[in-house]
Amino acid sequence: ATGFFMGIFIATYQVTADSLFLSRLGSRLNEAFLIAGGLGILITAIYAFFQSRIRYNMLTIGALVLISLFTGGVYWLIHERIDLEEELIFALYCMSGPLTAILLLIYWGTFGRLFNFKQSKRIIGWIDTGQLIAAIIASFLIPLTTPFVSDTTNYLLVCTISIFIVSILLFIISSRFKMSRNNPNEGDDARETKRETSIAKILTDPYTRTISIFLFVSMMVYIFSQYTFQNVVQQQYPDERELTNFTAFFTAAVYIISLILQTVVNQRIIAS
Repeated sequence: ATGFFMGIFIATYQVTADSLFLSRLGSRLNEAFLIAGGLGILITAIYAFFQSRIRYNMLTIGALVLISLFTGGVYWLIHERIDLEEELIFALYCMSGPLTAILLLIYWGTFGRLFNFKQSKRIIGWIDTGQLIAAIIASFLIPLTTPFVSDTTNYLLVCTISIFIVSILLFIISSRFKMSRNNPNEGDDARETKRETSIAKILTDPYTRTISIFLFVSMMVYIFSQYTFQNVVQQQYPDERELTNFTAFFTAAVYIISLILQTVVNQRIIAS
């Protein structure tokens, strides 16, 4: 259920933010990419900082509440303060990547604390299937609701409701189930674990260094591709509603491919 509503939020937020920004502020794409990258580094660094200092359940619930307030606040301000509309849409777009990163860290962080390695290996192939299915459903529903939702910003209300439900569900999970490594200082080897996962230790390890280089190159390719794609899309679909519908269908196609890879390919790789 948590993955399902999180999938609705991620897909709906991504389509809404991209469509609003590209149709109204597409000329500021260069600036937005730069700021979004900086915000991604800053926000994930802040999350990592607090993760090693406060209880995990408090951190996740607090982060989800802040995301709920941000999304709901932007929705309310866009309709109440017309003079701030451009700034709010710009902020909405720049926060798309950072918010998705934090939500995925929360989701998989909770998963890793609820199940041991043996359990994880058995269920990791389908554990987030609900998230992908929800993202596909949400993406297809956006074009289908065109006759009823004339203003793209109204989809932010769906985002706010879904992320609020995620907050409630994670609160229930943290209350009813014991999560390992909930306290950053718990366990006799907490100090040793922190030493082994220090930045210096990670950078000197051949495996993590290779993985880091792989991720660095992959992310550069992804950013260049996304920038080129969004540049072309805003020129091809100057009408906001047409752009929203295209983005929704494209996002649905991406999630369908992800679902196939997750349920068919990944499971076989992990099992081997």
